Amino acid sequence: MQGLLRPVCCAGKGAFRTWSVQAPCRLARMPAQSHLLGRRTFSQGLTPEGLPQRITNKDLDAWAKDVRGHAYSRASVEPYTISPVRHFGQGAELPGWSAHFLSTSGLKTSGVPNQDSYSFTTLQCGWILCIACDGHGEHGEIIAERVSRVLPLIFSAYVASQGAEEALRQAFMVAQTDLERSFGPMQVYSGATVIMCCMRDNADAIWCAHVGDSRLVMGDLETGQPVYCSTEHKAHDAEEYKRLEAAGAHVIQKRYDDGEVVSRIFIPKTGVPGLAMSRSMGDGCLKRYGVTAEPDIFDITDSWQSCTSPGVIMGSDGLWVWSPECATSGCGLP
Repeated sequence: MQGLLRPVCCAGKGAFRTWSVQAPCRLARMPAQSHLLGRRTFSQGLTPEGLPQRITNKDLDAWAKDVRGHAYSRASVEPYTISPVRHFGQGAELPGWSAHFLSTSGLKTSGVPNQDSYSFTTLQCGWILCIACDGHGEHGEIIAERVSRVLPLIFSAYVASQGAEEALRQAFMVAQTDLERSFGPMQVYSGATVIMCCMRDNADAIWCAHVGDSRLVMGDLETGQPVYCSTEHKAHDAEEYKRLEAAGAHVIQKRYDDGEVVSRIFIPKTGVPGLAMSRSMGDGCLKRYGVTAEPDIFDITDSWQSCTSPGVIMGSDGLWVWSPECATSGCGLP
């Protein structure tokens, strides 16, 4: 089944940056070659046993050069500046697919980097991986970029032997461990939300995984109607609150006259950090208080296949000033 895949990465406070690839996609034009990760090469694929204890940027670059295609965004600073994108791979083409990524720096204050990051990866085994991350905290842009790069690598190591669902679970949990090992001090008071969509290039399997308040909406371009929407991880959700309360977190909730509920999570008796979501990558100071990196994972294949002309929008919380209905009926998908 052909379709339109349109992940969008949009910052939460006015930031908005852009990169697009039209089908047939060509991410890069580099000759095939083999690279080392520790003592293993990628020419025969990566396995869980081949993952090093500490993943370096050289490891990530070497792996990216051996997949069909991989691209990820870098943080930009100047207002409305399009984020630069690094491209890797062998010039993979995806007939029938179209992917668009949009994000630029906003107007927080001068010199503040855009803390969103995205990546787009096509694996040799036929999986397409799309990720949008929304960073927060002093080093949020570093955490978001790292997560957007390392999740595809870890997923690729697990998917062949354990399937997509378990590969997604392992990818998020190992990525959290990676942050703690490689970015220990930075990730204590900084983190990122993540929405990740992975699908086979023949569209016979499509999965969604997320932590935090970044979201995915799937819609039918023929009717303009949404057919699937992910939910946000917030502390005022009953099940999320139960876990946080059991772990000893201090949660403050406020309900406004229009019905909106805002909740924040704090280390008890400190007044910090006031995290606005109940799951995230990083945020090490709150992991003992119930803020987990474990994702919600859903098989959304049936929703995709129910559409005459399916499309997906992914984005951080700043995008969803649009309702899912507005996005799928024309504001986000043509």
